[in-house]
Amino acid sequence: MKSRAAGFTLIEIVVALALAGLVSLILLQGVRFTATAYDRLARHADRLDDRFSLETLLRHALATAVSLPAIGREAGFTGQPERLSFVTVADDGAAGLFRVELTVAGTPPGGQLILTRRLAVAFADPQLQQSVLARNLRALRLAYFGTVNPADTPEWHDRWEGVAYPPQLVRIILDTAGDDAQPPIVIRLWSAG
Repeated sequence: MKSRAAGFTLIEIVVALALAGLVSLILLQGVRFTATAYDRLARHADRLDDRFSLETLLRHALATAVSLPAIGREAGFTGQPERLSFVTVADDGAAGLFRVELTVAGTPPGGQLILTRRLAVAFADPQLQQSVLARNLRALRLAYFGTVNPADTPEWHDRWEGVAYPPQLVRIILDTAGDDAQPPIVIRLWSAG
C-alpha cells in the first residue's frame, strides 16, 4: 500500500484561501457598514446640536425683549410671517437699548436666517452686528399668540403690528434643507405679562 505524504494538497490550499477571502470580504463589509452608520449618526448629532444652539440663542434673545410702545418711528415689537423686530436690553456689558431683527436673506431653498443687532436710537453709531443662524433655509414661519384687543380671547396671529405691547408667545417654524421636519420652537416673552 501506498502511504500518503504529510501536508496539504493544492486543492485544500485553494479552498482554504477562498474561505479566508470570503470571511475577509464579510468583515470588510461589516466595517464599512459600521463606518457609514457612525458617520450618519455623527451628522445627525451635529444637526441636533445646531438646532439646540439656535433654539437657545432665540430663547435668550426674545427673553430680553422689553415692552415699549415705540422708539422713534419703529414700534417696540413688530412681527410678520417671515420677519421679527423687537427692542431688547443689552446684557453683554454694553449700555442702552438695542433693536434685534430676525429675517431671511436669499431665496429658499438656500436662504439664510439672519439675526441683526443694532442700537435702537438712530442718532448714535448703529453698531450693526449680523449673525447667520441657519443656512440652506427652505422656510421660516412665525406666529404670535396674544390679544390684539384686551377684551378679546388670546389666539395665534400671523402678524403682530400696530399693537402697543408684545405678544405672549412667539412660534418659530424653521425648515432647513436636509433635515427632517422639526417641531416648532415656542418662546414665551416675559415682558408680555
